[in-house]
Amino acid sequence: MSALLVSSLSLPLLGQGLSVQSLKDEELSLDSSVNEEGWLAGYGTAVRHIGNISVVTVETRASNPMRLPGRIPGGNAMVTNAGAGAPWQFYRTKNGLMLKWIEEKMKKDPDAMAIMIDGGDMILGGCDEAFVWDKYRKIMQASGGPDMTLVMSAETACFPHEMDWHFRDNSTWEQRRSAVNSQVENIADDWVLPWTPCRDWKQAPCDPEPKRAYRYPNWGFVMGPVKDLWPLFKYVYNDGGHPKKGGDTVDQMRAQWWMLWHPSKITLDYTGSLVLSIHNMAWGRPDSEAPIEIVTNEEGQPWIRNKIINQPCCFAHGNGDGEGLVNRMIIQMNNLTGAA
Repeated sequence: MSALLVSSLSLPLLGQGLSVQSLKDEELSLDSSVNEEGWLAGYGTAVRHIGNISVVTVETRASNPMRLPGRIPGGNAMVTNAGAGAPWQFYRTKNGLMLKWIEEKMKKDPDAMAIMIDGGDMILGGCDEAFVWDKYRKIMQASGGPDMTLVMSAETACFPHEMDWHFRDNSTWEQRRSAVNSQVENIADDWVLPWTPCRDWKQAPCDPEPKRAYRYPNWGFVMGPVKDLWPLFKYVYNDGGHPKKGGDTVDQMRAQWWMLWHPSKITLDYTGSLVLSIHNMAWGRPDSEAPIEIVTNEEGQPWIRNKIINQPCCFAHGNGDGEGLVNRMIIQMNNLTGAA
């Protein structure tokens, strides 16, 4: 099992094993690709590691200090959250700070692996570095192509809804989804059907059966080498539109467009092997019928089981109406790990 390390840019680790430091916006040097804006100053980027893989998040709604919930083999972590209580500026905060972190990391190690995740609605399920690498490589292999290095989370419903046909009615993406389903986990393409009560009928509704599938891009999780994450985040941050242009400010839409234009570079975690997006998969049912649950191993350590594939759920994303389930799991996990 890989040890947990929590660190920040350009600052040494404190002691052995588990250490905690803060990463402040003003500690990062800027270049022409990220424009400084007044509302950006003072926000924080929280960084922890699964082995040598950096896990990066930005969360303005949480308190200071902020706990990144869940468990990674080796322990838990508290981080300084300099953005506590500050206003959220049209998703520019998250993508701007993540882009700046990527650029600083590229100067030191452009091939370094990173996972960029949402903050307050994500829980870590207990996977070690070897498990994450294994799933990542299998997804890359099944998705095909020598340039394929990025994987983004998928979900059952599309938001914004008007983007759905680009993925549902596209043979390239559908063939890839089928390949990942069969080669990575050996599951049917309609595996999502028993797990989707689909109670959101307005903002991000499910496709009707039998077309329903776990096929749409979700911007809550993306993994890959920082040199390959850079053009994606550069596009989402710099070309995401002005706040007065309505839907053009939705960062998830910008990521979806980049994916459509770069099908040889990015794929989706169609099997939920690394991250499971819970929107439309839990609300309206008892928690006992949800696709994930907290269990304990032989040493009594808690981890999250993905019932669909009967394996660890590395990340569970409480997006949309899945937030309630994930929040309850965060409380349960905190109680079990003594982090409450």
